[in-house]
Order: sequence, then structure tokens, then C-alpha cells
Amino acid sequence: MDKRETIPTGGTFYPIVKELFEKKQKAGILYDDNGVTRANGLIESLFERDGHQWLKLEDQTEIRIDKLYAVNGTFSSDYSEC
Repeated sequence: MDKRETIPTGGTFYPIVKELFEKKQKAGILYDDNGVTRANGLIESLFERDGHQWLKLEDQTEIRIDKLYAVNGTFSSDYSEC
């Protein structure tokens, strides 16, 4: 039986993202951008805009943290595309 690491229902990727940012480690991300989109790279900054938490990658891609499906192999519990 296949198992994968997930965040709890209603949980957030923020602690994972913050740790990657602080340790300057690369992030492999799947997120919703009118369909599943992949992004990779160092997280340049974390910020808040319009009441939502965001991350910005070194290539200047900005992603809302609540739109993340997966970060470095940890998935949202409700993501079922794979």
C-alpha cells in the first residue's frame, strides 16, 4: 500500500515554507494556478498581502501559501492528483 506524507486537514504549509526559507534550502512546489503548476527554487521572501500569506521564489514567482498542493514531497491531505 502506498503512503505519502501529508499535512493535516485544515493545516498549512507555512511552517515547512518558513523552515526552507530560514535554512536557504530549495523548494519543490506544486500549486494551483488555474491548474496544477510546478515551481522550484529558493524562497526569496515570505510576506502578507490582502490578508493572505505569500512566498516569493528567487525567479520572482509569487505564490499564495494557501494555494499550495505540495512542498518537497509533503502533500495537502485533500490533494489527490497523484
